[in-house]
Amino acid sequence: MADGTRKLKVGFADQLRDIEVALPAGEPQPWDATTKLDVVGKPHPRIEAAAKVTGAARYTHDQRPAGLVHAAVLRCPHPCAVLDALDLEPARGAPGVLAVLAVAKVGDRLLFAGQDVAAVAATTPQQAHAALARIAVRYSPQPFVVDTTAAMQPDAPLVHRAQVRERSTEGDEPGTPTGSSQRGNLRMSPSQKKGDVDKGLRQAKVTHEATYSTQAHTHSALETHSIVLRWDSPTSLTAWCSTQGIFSVRDELAEVFGLKPQDVHVITDYMGGGFGAKFGASAPGSRLGFIAGELARQARAPVALLLDRREEHLCTGNRPDSIQQVTLGAAADGSLTAIKVLAHGSGGIGTGAGVGRNAFAIYTKCPNIRVESHDVFTHAGPATAFRAPGHPQGAFAIELALDELAVKLGKDPLELRLAHNEHPVRRHQFELGRKQFDWDNKRKRVADERQRNTRLRHGVGVAASIWGDFGRGKAVVASLSVGRDGSIELRNGLQDIGGGITTVVAQVVAEVLRRPLADIRVRIGTSELGPSVGSGGSNTTSSVTPAVRAAAEAVLQQLRELAGKQLAARRPEDVLWDSKGARVGGKSIAFVDLCKHIAGEAIVATGTRPDTYGAYPSRFMGGNSVAIAGVQFAEVELDTWTGLVRATHVLALHDCGRVMNPLTCRSQIQGGIILGTSYALSEQRVMDRRHGVMLNPNLDSYKIAGARDVPAIDVVFTEVHTGANNTGAIGIGEPATIPTAAAIACAVFSAIGTPVRSLPLTPDRVLAALGAIPTAAPARG
Repeated sequence: MADGTRKLKVGFADQLRDIEVALPAGEPQPWDATTKLDVVGKPHPRIEAAAKVTGAARYTHDQRPAGLVHAAVLRCPHPCAVLDALDLEPARGAPGVLAVLAVAKVGDRLLFAGQDVAAVAATTPQQAHAALARIAVRYSPQPFVVDTTAAMQPDAPLVHRAQVRERSTEGDEPGTPTGSSQRGNLRMSPSQKKGDVDKGLRQAKVTHEATYSTQAHTHSALETHSIVLRWDSPTSLTAWCSTQGIFSVRDELAEVFGLKPQDVHVITDYMGGGFGAKFGASAPGSRLGFIAGELARQARAPVALLLDRREEHLCTGNRPDSIQQVTLGAAADGSLTAIKVLAHGSGGIGTGAGVGRNAFAIYTKCPNIRVESHDVFTHAGPATAFRAPGHPQGAFAIELALDELAVKLGKDPLELRLAHNEHPVRRHQFELGRKQFDWDNKRKRVADERQRNTRLRHGVGVAASIWGDFGRGKAVVASLSVGRDGSIELRNGLQDIGGGITTVVAQVVAEVLRRPLADIRVRIGTSELGPSVGSGGSNTTSSVTPAVRAAAEAVLQQLRELAGKQLAARRPEDVLWDSKGARVGGKSIAFVDLCKHIAGEAIVATGTRPDTYGAYPSRFMGGNSVAIAGVQFAEVELDTWTGLVRATHVLALHDCGRVMNPLTCRSQIQGGIILGTSYALSEQRVMDRRHGVMLNPNLDSYKIAGARDVPAIDVVFTEVHTGANNTGAIGIGEPATIPTAAAIACAVFSAIGTPVRSLPLTPDRVLAALGAIPTAAPARG
């Protein structure tokens, strides 16, 4: 092998093989299929759990810097209006008011109900909201459209009068297509294609064509968007922020206020969820960072801007809806000849309605594929990245369409998928799931219940996911120190948004240094602790753990050299290291005693993550990242008299590279399935087409799955050794939610024999499919 080249054993289950990878200088030997680990890969409770369950953990809402005052925002009540007049003086004289701010200007055209107009800061939240009522404001309402289909019509009111620039956040999926064009309320993106779809459809002996729709889906994180901002000097500030991206918040605040990034200090000690909507100092539809900063500057006091649940629904982001026309063609033997998808979706005034990856990149044995995804602008709050952007919508349409085609072909839908999927891990998951889920026998019971026309029916479905390992090279600088007292501390400006990364990085350090996990102190959550990535795109673990391991290995090397001097080793390789410390021959020194010989206060080393250098078993859509496979089987119980659907069981088989902590990883997958179940059965933003406002901006009528709605969940890890980085870690946050709604929809189809082609699968839609009531129109918005 050439210098810097290493042989790795990669693969999964009994499908292992050797590959050679070129390692960057200083990169430790990657953990592969031959590596035996003692701490990493074992279940460990979250190390911050005690702080959370006792209430000691302090979130942004809990921050109370001295002199804190409270902000409130006046929001436009109209879906489209011109701001004719705005007089802040009545609010300025209200009790407790310390600052007022015009966010919109007279003459501005406001584009959705909930858009920022003005803001105040007052001594108490009650005084701030009372002051808003005193602001004298006058609007001229304008024509609007909030329905996606209506917005596509030539005579629809125009949402944007200029070209919309491509928006992105740190949580967006890498590789978003460019080269889009805009006409009216339509923004057309380049198609994804291979082969000749029209020719493939002409060759088909059996075809299927149908339209599938999905609803707008709001993020509804437990902790709302919030920021507490304090000016420490005229040119420096501190911001406590509920964010997935400490450094994106820092950079945004620096840009907005003309500061140097190093003079902006961002803190996120704990965070109550994000799902993709919390990457900046502001929300997608509200200038929170600017408002808090300007009010704090005027008031000469720290300002807390904490959104309520209604605001969270209106202006902080959503998953776009979709209308997908799917056409499939198959030969007489069942082999696919064509997959064609034409999708339109609305992210309100924003972009992000692409849904193509599932149809284009999973069933790749089909020779002819074309997917077109277009944005439709409406007068509603803007979309933003939401846990696997575009994928749950795309999975729902293509997977249910495949099930409908399978019926026409007289084939088992699982067999149809196996015949067209080339990813070895996913094929393994399909076959393993068939056995563990008891697919064949359950399908027989489903067929029997339909034949007997029972009231209560069971149904089973299966669906697949695809995602990429988007670990970011050189974006993380992890610092590790070992003190003369034996203390071990890891530092990085990472934020733990609830996935358990704090525990995982501690495990990596404990593994390398052979120390107890309880001895590892992890300091994260502030921009002062070194560069890191935002927690989005499922890139956190695969970006951070390799940098942490590199730092830990560098520290270990220094400890071994120190031990060699103390034990008079002739060669560095003579020093053996274990959980007790170091030994050379018959001589040994305990870890704590060795640390007393450290020169100065501590041994310190930093580590970074190089670019991905391996991608087994396949690459994600032509890039250098690993294609992550996942499969979910779902079972439902359905009442044909009431139309009520209950998801009873989900078997999830997922690939996340090397499983770093089975306990937290299983929790991530379970959370993704719960979110997907909620999306499948109940969650939907409902817009009033006549008045252009959201009708359910709360958690009473915006229905999120509760404890009684959660199915029994079984998780099976497909551990894949990829050779991608030195820990072998890849992400699981996004993949876990992609196939859930699709599998549930396929299960409903199997139970009643008629597809329900619109999400969510509410009783009225199920009854309409059964012919018990007139057809229910899909929700828009």
